[in-house]
Amino acid sequence: MSRNLLPRRLLCAAILAAIGIHPAHAAKSAKTTATLKDRPLACRAVLADPVPESLLTSEETDDGRVHVYADRGEFLLNQSATFRGAVELRFGDLHLFADEVTHDQTRNSLNAIGNIHLSKEGGETIITPRLHYQLDTESGDAEEARFSFAEGIGRGTARLLHFEGRDALQFEDVRYTTCPPQQDDWTLRASRLTLDKVSETGSARNVTISFMHVPIFYSPYLSFPLTEERKTGFLNPRIGHSSHSGAFVSVPYYFNLAPQYDDTLTTRYLSKRGVQLQNEFRYLGAAYNGKLQLEYLPNDNDANRDRGATFFQHNQALSPLWTFSTDLQWVSDNSYLIDLSDNPADAGKTHLPRTLRFDYGGSIWRFSARTSTYQTLDTTIPLTEQPYQRLPQLLLTANYPAGPNQLHPSLDAEWVNFYRQDSVNGQRVDLFPNISLPLRTSYVYFTPKVGYRYTSWSLDNTSGDNSPERGLPVYSIDTGLAFERDDRWGDTALTQTLEPRLYYLRIPYKNQDNLPVFDAAIPDFSFFNFFRENRFVGADRIGDANQMTAAITTRYLSSENGIEQARISFGQVQYFEDQRVNLPAGTVTQTRSDLIAETYARLGAPWHVRGALQWNTRERDTQKGSLYLYYRPDNKHVINAGYRYVNSVEELIDISTQWPLAAHWVGALRWNYSVPESRLVQGYAGIEYTSCCWAFRAVVRQRVLPDGTEDKGVLFELELTGLAKLGQTEENPFKQSRFLYE
Repeated sequence: MSRNLLPRRLLCAAILAAIGIHPAHAAKSAKTTATLKDRPLACRAVLADPVPESLLTSEETDDGRVHVYADRGEFLLNQSATFRGAVELRFGDLHLFADEVTHDQTRNSLNAIGNIHLSKEGGETIITPRLHYQLDTESGDAEEARFSFAEGIGRGTARLLHFEGRDALQFEDVRYTTCPPQQDDWTLRASRLTLDKVSETGSARNVTISFMHVPIFYSPYLSFPLTEERKTGFLNPRIGHSSHSGAFVSVPYYFNLAPQYDDTLTTRYLSKRGVQLQNEFRYLGAAYNGKLQLEYLPNDNDANRDRGATFFQHNQALSPLWTFSTDLQWVSDNSYLIDLSDNPADAGKTHLPRTLRFDYGGSIWRFSARTSTYQTLDTTIPLTEQPYQRLPQLLLTANYPAGPNQLHPSLDAEWVNFYRQDSVNGQRVDLFPNISLPLRTSYVYFTPKVGYRYTSWSLDNTSGDNSPERGLPVYSIDTGLAFERDDRWGDTALTQTLEPRLYYLRIPYKNQDNLPVFDAAIPDFSFFNFFRENRFVGADRIGDANQMTAAITTRYLSSENGIEQARISFGQVQYFEDQRVNLPAGTVTQTRSDLIAETYARLGAPWHVRGALQWNTRERDTQKGSLYLYYRPDNKHVINAGYRYVNSVEELIDISTQWPLAAHWVGALRWNYSVPESRLVQGYAGIEYTSCCWAFRAVVRQRVLPDGTEDKGVLFELELTGLAKLGQTEENPFKQSRFLYE
C-alpha cells in the first residue's frame, strides 16, 4: 500500500467559496484526466491548423546541432543565417516551421516570422506570427499565440506567450478550453497564467470562467496542480434543495498537511437550519489508516438546539497475524441522520455501532477480542428489544487443516459479558468442540459430524438461577450426489447437472425457557438456512431437532466456458418430532416446513431473471416471494423490474431504468412503490446531457423517512470536462451505470 493518501485535485482561490469551481478530488480528477486523453478524435481540443509536412526527422537530427531545411538562405560567417520559404528547423526536442527564420549564432537564438508552427516532444504546440527563442536557455516569447497541450487535452490563445526555461510557460491575456475547435462552450480567461513543471503547479490572476458565453465564476487569484498531487484549497461545493433542510450549499476547504495525513473543513449553509461545520481528518501509514469526522450545527433554527456528530474509524496491522480496528459513531439526537446526513441511506439506521476489536488469524487458531456498544436512534424500539452491549466478547476458533477422507476436528468457543440498563445481565461461556469426516469422490460426498455444545451463564438482576448451564450433543449427516449429462438449447451446447442433497440433524430436547435471552434471534427462512446446525442465531437457544432436509438443484452450464446459464433449487425440511424450543416459549407442531424454491436464468445475452418463493404447503399460501427481471445489453441501456412480497409485512414494486433518449441525452428513473400503502417509498427521475467538453445532470428525488414524512429534493451537477464541477448530486444515478437491488 502506498504511504500517500488519495490525492485531491483542486483549484485554490481567495473567494472561491462563493461559487467553488474546480476539479474535485483524487478519484474524480484521475478519471477526468483519463477521459480527456481517451476522448474520440472529434472531441480532442486540438488546433485546427494542419501540421506541415516534415522533411527532417528526429532520428536524423539528434546530434545536438541545429538542422534546417528551407527554399533559400543567406549567411554571415560565424554571425547569423537567415532562411526563407517553407523553413523547417530542428534542435533537440524543438521542431519549428515558419516562413522566415534567422539564427543568431553569436547568441544561439532564433527569430521567426510568418505562419510559425512550433512543437516540442512534451506535446505542446504553438502557432504564432512572430517568435523569439533562445536555444541555450529555452526562453523567449511569442505574440498572438495559439497553443494546445499533449494528446488534445486543452487548447487556447494568448496575446503574449513567454518561454521561461525548459520547465515554465507564462501566458498574458490567455483564453483556455478543453472543447474541440469551433465549439467553445466554456472558456477560462485570465490576465496572466503561469505553468511551472518543476513545482508542478499553475497559477492565474483575474480569472473568469464562462459557460455558453455567460460568466459563471470570477476569482482574482487561482492556483492549481499540474499533476494529480494534492494541494491545499477549495473543493467542489454541493448545491441543492431538500424539503427537510431547505436550500443548501456546502463548501469544503482541503488542507494538504503532509503525505500521510490531510484535513477537509466544510462550511454548510442550510436555509431552514443555519450554518453547520463538518471536518474530516484522514491519515495513512504503512500499517494503519483511519479517519475522524466531526460535525457541529449550533442552534438549529428548526430544532431549536445545538446538534453534532462524531465518527471515528481506525484499522491497524500490529503484526503479520494481529490486527486492531475500531468504529465509533455518535450523534447528538435520534433524528440527526434523518435531518442532516449527506447520505440518504443513513435515514434508515436504527442503531449506531461503537466497537473495538483485536484479531489474530493463524493457519489453525483464530482469536478475536471485541467490545460492542450501540446508540439506539429509533425511539419506538422498547428497551427490552434493544441490543445488549458486549463488554467484552472473546471468540476462539480452531480448524485443523485436513484433506478429504480424513478426520477434521474443530472448535468454536466464546466468552462474553452482556450489559443493558434495567435488564438481566451476565456472562456467558459457549463451547462447541466437534469432529467430522468428509468422505468425497467425483460424484458423491458423505460427511458425518458429531459435537457437543456446552453453555453456562453467570447472571445478575435475575430472580431465577444465577448460574444456569446447558449441554447438548449435536449429530448431523450431510450427503449428496452430482450427476451430469450433455444437453442443448437451440444451437448452444450445455451441461446439465442434477444435485440431490440430504441433510439430517439430531439435537435432543432440553427445556431452555428459563435461560436468558441476550442475543438469540430467528434468522430469515431461506434455502441457505436449511443447512444450519442451530435454527437460532446466538448461543442462548439451541433448537431441538430430529429432522431431514431434502433439497435438489439442477444447473445448466455452458459447455464452452462453464458459465452458469440457469439454476433451479427446491428444498423442504421433514420434522420427525415437534419443535419444543422456541422464541417465545411454546411448541411448534408440524411435519414439514415451508417449501423453498430459488431460480436464476440467463434469457439470452441481455436478459436475466432471478426469483425466490417460500410456499406454505399446509395453507397453500405464499409466505415470501420475489421476482426480478433485468435487461442489460450494455451499461448504457438498463431496465430492471422487480416485485417483492413478505406476508403481512411488505409488498413492493421496484422499477428502474437508464436509457439514452437522443444524441448526448440520457434519462434515468427509479420507482419503488408500496402496494398496500399505495405510496411511493423511494423514487427519482434524472436527465443527463453530455457533450465533448461538458455535461449537465439534474435529479429530482423523493423518499419516505422512518417517521413517515416525505423528503423531496432537487440536485444538479455541471461538469466542465478537464476543469471543474459546479454542484454535486448526492446519489447520481448516471455514475452508477446500472441499478442493483438491495
